[in-house]
Amino acid sequence: MFDLFTSLAKRAIVVSQDEAMALGHDFIGTEHLLLGMAGVPESTAGGVLRDQGVTPVAARAEAVRLLAAMGISGTAWQDAADALATIGIDVEEVRRRADESFGPGRFLYPRPPYTARAKTVLEQSVSESRALGHDNVGTEHMLLAMITEGNGVGMRILTSLQVDPAGLRSTLLARLAVAKS
Repeated sequence: MFDLFTSLAKRAIVVSQDEAMALGHDFIGTEHLLLGMAGVPESTAGGVLRDQGVTPVAARAEAVRLLAAMGISGTAWQDAADALATIGIDVEEVRRRADESFGPGRFLYPRPPYTARAKTVLEQSVSESRALGHDNVGTEHMLLAMITEGNGVGMRILTSLQVDPAGLRSTLLARLAVAKS
């Protein structure tokens, strides 16, 4: 499926994975996809989000607040690190050595799985692209799919940041119409 995605969309997906891991989450949800799109400012979705006042910092803070209110903390990986420590494995030392051996950030740990809702958004982004007659899936299609799906923490973040989903959709479609002409 990801072979249809543009390089910017793929980068947004990688950023979403990195955000989930940096926040200590053992899943990738719509909130992480939103952080990924906002984290690629040169993409269509990144630009539209920025214009709507959705910065990576603001979206991340709101994601942390909403998830904490739901009882989801950023300590998912700590249990595994603690378990490894009990048998003498220092995870930070492993990271340091991996960075020395492979270069900073080159050694990739297993990425957390996508939630069902995040998978739906990614699948729907292909449909959004096709419905618009596009050959590839960009960040704009990912954001349109998130709006179409309509639920999830990603949408709650947008609403909390005073972004109107219908207005956001119109802005995205207008930006795509201008780009096409």
